[in-house]
Amino acid sequence: MTEPFQTQLLGLVLLFCRIGGCLLLAPGLSSPRVPVHVRLFVALGITAAVSPMILPGLVREMGTASPDRQIWLIMQETVIGVLLGLLARCFFMALQFAATAISNFIGLSGIPGIPLEEADTGSPLATLVSTAAVTLIFAMGLHIELLRAVIDSYAVMPLGAPPGADALLSNLLQTLNETWLLALRLSGPFLLYGVIVNFALGMGNRFAQQISMYHATTGAVMLGGFLLFYLVWVDWAMIFAGAYRTWLVEGGF
Repeated sequence: MTEPFQTQLLGLVLLFCRIGGCLLLAPGLSSPRVPVHVRLFVALGITAAVSPMILPGLVREMGTASPDRQIWLIMQETVIGVLLGLLARCFFMALQFAATAISNFIGLSGIPGIPLEEADTGSPLATLVSTAAVTLIFAMGLHIELLRAVIDSYAVMPLGAPPGADALLSNLLQTLNETWLLALRLSGPFLLYGVIVNFALGMGNRFAQQISMYHATTGAVMLGGFLLFYLVWVDWAMIFAGAYRTWLVEGGF
């Protein structure tokens, strides 16, 4: 194996490490329902597609790196890619958290769902919302924006000169704060609905103590929650998609 070919091969490996690390946690492709070999081929295909734009800079860096330095760069690129995927994943974790909270507010907390996007069983509403959100992300082309963010990350974090741990931690905390506020915005109407309904049931139980108001009105509470979700679904989904798109285009790294 000639030295120029070996250098280019190592550059492709570094590029694959960042892209593959991101796809490891990226929404949609990281689902356990997607076979591992499919995810591997997607990562390899994306690496081959974007290599003409990024590979020359990687080759220059790898040409002067020692073997120990090359191992360190591989580990570093993998960590950066995983961090990028984790930041994108935070938005979907916030969405699932909001859906789980909504399930508690409208009386669906005791009903198990079917795990589609995640490996663990959650509430049926969280399963429905996460699956719809992934479909919306692919329909709006935001998975391409995530790939563009990975490519643009080389301008902020070039090979061999990543930001310090304080910058990475600050970025992670900022994303967590943003996604926490997003979860609060998404679950806010249902939180108000739950407070009003439970207050009304408590008052009704005080005036009619011989009737179990909670068990008698469970179906009506769930129906009211579904009707409210039907009314706000379009705006609800657009708020999530808009926040995710804003982070990809203007935020992130």
